[in-house]
Amino acid sequence: MPAEGPGKISVTEVGSYTVAKTTQLTTRKVMAYAASINDTNEAYFDDLRQGGLRIHPAISFSLQWNARFLIDQAINLQAAPFGVHAETDLRIYQPFKLNEAITTQGRLVARKQIGPGVYSVDRYRLTNDEGRLLAELDYNGIIRGGELDGDDIELEPDIERPVCERLPNQPVWSKDIYIGVHAGQQYTECADIFNPIHTEPSVAKRAGLPGVILHGSATKAHALTQVINHCFGGDASRVRRLCGQLRGMVFMDSTISVECMAIQLVKNEKQVFFRVLNDAGQAAIANGVVCGTLDC
Repeated sequence: MPAEGPGKISVTEVGSYTVAKTTQLTTRKVMAYAASINDTNEAYFDDLRQGGLRIHPAISFSLQWNARFLIDQAINLQAAPFGVHAETDLRIYQPFKLNEAITTQGRLVARKQIGPGVYSVDRYRLTNDEGRLLAELDYNGIIRGGELDGDDIELEPDIERPVCERLPNQPVWSKDIYIGVHAGQQYTECADIFNPIHTEPSVAKRAGLPGVILHGSATKAHALTQVINHCFGGDASRVRRLCGQLRGMVFMDSTISVECMAIQLVKNEKQVFFRVLNDAGQAAIANGVVCGTLDC
């Protein structure tokens, strides 16, 4: 890491838009994303099934990643090594459909000074080829040790997250998932989300990490798969929201545990509260929530 730290972080970037990236959800892309997390649900692979292929909702992370660059603004190379992905909030208004052309564009809507550094919120809108808003994805990050060069700015407010009335000490159910030696390369190539800290030990070491770590979005996608299978009958089209905070690191050749902590019904919605523990028993994802429609 640069010895001088991340330096001053500009507030003038707030309000800036990212490039607009259009991606067609082809059969190849839909299958590849599911394969990136070893999801075995035939709904993502059997294109002969009645109703056609389902699409894993976490494919939104791939669409967001490839639309992340700000228009006409270079990457802050001094601050970049100090940036960490802290939290995401995916809100799905209409399930994705096969062969839709999805246009994704983000906007930096908030920057605030907090204890660990500068907290930023990028809000992405995902629309189809008819201009209909299908989903929004908030990507929240922290530039560790950063100092904002002005007052806090919030152009759009945070969206209220579901709260569980009572979380028990023991999980309702849990599922162990093995993360393979080459899981980083598999997710990188199949999900089209490339950051060399997930695949190249030399780069991970320079970033101050003990080794390559699994993508945070991959950890979330693994968790979402388990919730879909356990709580929504394997039907991804029922999912309407995925929230969660990234905490601990997940290493290759290790086992994570997805734990469902509670399930509650609110109006016409099922809310599933979960966490993910890494092989050291630390929270890799905390305060996770999946919301979806009730059984038909």
